[in-house]
Amino acid sequence: MSGTVLPPEQDPSLDPTPTVATMQQLRALLGPAVQAHEAVALFDVGDSACYLLVSEGNQGHPTPVVHYMHLGLHLLTQRTFKRDMPTPAQLEAGIMVVEDAVMPLARLVPPHTVLATRDPLLLQIARQAAGDPELGMWPPAPDCAPPAVTREAIEALFERLVAQSSRHYGGTDRDLPGDPHGAAALLILREALHHWQFTHLRLLPRGMDTVG
Repeated sequence: MSGTVLPPEQDPSLDPTPTVATMQQLRALLGPAVQAHEAVALFDVGDSACYLLVSEGNQGHPTPVVHYMHLGLHLLTQRTFKRDMPTPAQLEAGIMVVEDAVMPLARLVPPHTVLATRDPLLLQIARQAAGDPELGMWPPAPDCAPPAVTREAIEALFERLVAQSSRHYGGTDRDLPGDPHGAAALLILREALHHWQFTHLRLLPRGMDTVG
């Protein structure tokens, strides 16, 4: 089975794509972070693929649409990073690989969209970028928006990863991804935020919705 490439919708490492009812629950969790006319895009990373699930606002199509990105953590970690923490050259090569995967999805993101995630690895990276290990672990208070990590914070975390990979960084930063999968997820998130032109990623706590 090691040589078998599953269709992206069969990747067991991806969360099941949410139903209309689940997306309504997630929209409710976002509270004031999303307006009725705005779309919600849910981002999830997997081993062989990633998905961006778009649920349009009250003036759009009610059924969520899932867009698969045919790039996953295994491709980056095994082929580009060679199963180890990446070198600067491997990070540069990874940027080109990820750009090719994320750029086609940019035109599929509606205007006025809020990007959110409940993916455990992306949540961990967001906490590392924010320097807060408990960020987004609990549901927001009533009438409050869930926390967000900024694109600038993700970029700063990536720059620290680059510095550490080139050995110009003193010691090992425990707030950086400590394994190739984490480094790959950080790279994917960094490129997605940039090319999809999102300034924030909203963090949805795990277990606060019914997976559809």
